[in-house]
Amino acid sequence: MTPTVDSLGGYIASVRSRFIDVDGWFGAQCWDQWSHYATNFLGVPVLTTYADAGGSWPHSGYACNVFHNARSAGLERWFEILPASATPRAGDVAFWDFGSAWYPWSHVATVLEVLPGGRLLRCLTQNPGAVQIADLITNGLIGYLRPRALILGGVDASPTATLTASTKLAAQARLRRRKEDPMHLVILKQQARSDGSAAYAIYKPGVPGSWEEFDNFTARGMYANSLSSQFGQPMEVTLKRWSELQKKYS
Repeated sequence: MTPTVDSLGGYIASVRSRFIDVDGWFGAQCWDQWSHYATNFLGVPVLTTYADAGGSWPHSGYACNVFHNARSAGLERWFEILPASATPRAGDVAFWDFGSAWYPWSHVATVLEVLPGGRLLRCLTQNPGAVQIADLITNGLIGYLRPRALILGGVDASPTATLTASTKLAAQARLRRRKEDPMHLVILKQQARSDGSAAYAIYKPGVPGSWEEFDNFTARGMYANSLSSQFGQPMEVTLKRWSELQKKYS
């Protein structure tokens, strides 16, 4: 069946606020949302959507490699390959390059609309947090994949307000993180929260005010899933050590 405006809207409604993990690796990443969209909505074979399906150069394993090697992976059968200078439209898949300021490990998201001024794209996106609708800056874009079968039109592109805090925290963490200026990720498992859940935090050694804390079952906690992929697996600390770090870096 050829996708329609209504079915695109239906797809968005079916995945919003879900954590999608297609390959079972590294939790719910941005790549997983792209792969799910391509396979479940557009009918693209799943192996074709993998980051290194068309080759491992230049950034093996990262989302941007889908775009860099789209032709060799055979994605032209389902998509037009467009440069960053193109004007995107609903249903296009946007890619940000590895090493970009906002997405150091690259990023991929589904475009819903271009916001006034053209510097922000309203997108269906995952990581940080569950699948949500959020406004993403165009800095670092390398191009778009435009579905050949998609009939265009309006969709419900209202932002996912409940995840706004998570999105802002993600931006802060990305701005702070530098290869020569790493953040530390810790987890408190014992006596962390009254419901028995764990707590996470990131901080920059030597920088007061860098402490950011996350719960497991809140909007802030949705970002915790992506932290381990960016900063490595969390180091477990005792309640005493957690309190010391919290006091020192808050």
